[in-house]
This record gives sequence, structure tokens and C-alpha cells, in this order.
Amino acid sequence: MKEVNLGILTGISYVTGIDYYKNINKYFMLNKKPVYSLNPNPKIVMSSVDCDKYVKLLEDKQYDKVSQHLMEGIEKLVNAGCSHLAIASNTGHIAFNSVKKSYPDLSVIHIADCLATELKKKSYFNVGLIGTKPTMEENYLIDRLKMHGINTVVPSNAEDRTKIYDIICNELSYNNFNDDSRQYIIRIIRNLMGNKFRSCISGCTEIELLVNQKDISDVKIFPSAEIHIKYIVELLLGRLDLSDIEP
Repeated sequence: MKEVNLGILTGISYVTGIDYYKNINKYFMLNKKPVYSLNPNPKIVMSSVDCDKYVKLLEDKQYDKVSQHLMEGIEKLVNAGCSHLAIASNTGHIAFNSVKKSYPDLSVIHIADCLATELKKKSYFNVGLIGTKPTMEENYLIDRLKMHGINTVVPSNAEDRTKIYDIICNELSYNNFNDDSRQYIIRIIRNLMGNKFRSCISGCTEIELLVNQKDISDVKIFPSAEIHIKYIVELLLGRLDLSDIEP
């Protein structure tokens, strides 16, 4: 297997970008035997985009311009020689088709492929999904999960979707976590559950920093960033090929 040079696109938001860098290195070091008695590090290049501009374009539903903005950061990673790309955001995967069109040889570790693989391992094929408004209302993540046979349900109330988005943009993206918002998200998750649904994806990489499994023990939570990072590390260690998880 060829050596992986990983590019991480971040800035959307910086909070998650820090977690990706820290935890990829942490888990890699735990699993990789050092050669020179020092801790080994994976080869990583990071590029950060302007989150404020990104959010404004999302709110205006200018999704083509969102992709163009993200592609500016991805171009820097490609020019740095990255062979693999990890977008440190569920919503950022809105640019996936643009990436594959512009850089067909760049291997994208799609967060939905990692989630779907983990869901199927645990026999969850019907799952709730909470995240940003685009993630809940557009199809770029939902359709990718569906390609794996995963059915999703999102909050049906537009006010709830807006409130979740406000929490993400105005609190979590500033590293601000409060209990009222935690309890609100927990209530939304519980409202999603039904006869077929006993699990939920934290489909925003910041949400899982606010609500985790210990906060809601009666629903199986699938934290998207944590799972994404797990599969990225497996790939970096040479124990996984992208073809193993792609639809």
C-alpha cells in the first residue's frame, strides 16, 4: 500500500480542526511502533478556510460558491502533495463532487462512508440525523448514506432545524458549550426516535462535543468526527483501503 500524505481541510470550524489533528496523531501514535524510540507522526498538511464567509454563503444557499470557497483550501492541500483528503466537517462534504471533478486522483475519505460502515457493523440501518441546516435539508450526506442502504430521518420542524443551526454557529463554533443547548439537542434526538429508529448520527462534528453517549444512554449515538478519525487512522496505518468502505 502506498504511503498516505493526508490533507485536512479545516476552518469550518477551527474547534473541530484542532480535534482532528490532535486525535489523529493520538490514535496513530498508540498503534504505530516507533522506529527510532520516538513517537511517530503521520504526514499531515492542514489548510484553513474563512468560516465566516463559509457560513454566510451557506445561509444564502449559494452552495456553488460554498464549494468554490472550500476548493480554495483543497487546492492548497493538493499543491502540497496530499494524496488523501479529509474534510473536517459534515457540511463541508457539500464540495465532494467538485473535488472529484477537479481532482479525480485525490482520494477523499468521505465521512458518510465511515459512518455507514460503522452503522452496518452494528446492524443499524435506520438512523436519526442532526446537524447543520444544509446537512439536514440537502441531500449530499443523506444520499451518500442511502447508497450504503442507510435510511435517515431528520427533525421535521423547521424551527427546530434552525435552532440547532443557531447553536452550532453561534455557540459551538466559538467553543462555547452550555447545558440548556445540550438538553435541547437531547430532546430533539429523543423526538426523532420511533419503532425503527433507535440510533442517531451527530451529523455535525461540533455537536458531539456538546452531546455524547453518556448524556443520552437510551439512544445509540454515532459521533461523526470520532468515527471519521478512527477510519482515517486505520487508513494511515495501512490497515484499511478506501475501497473497503466506499459504496
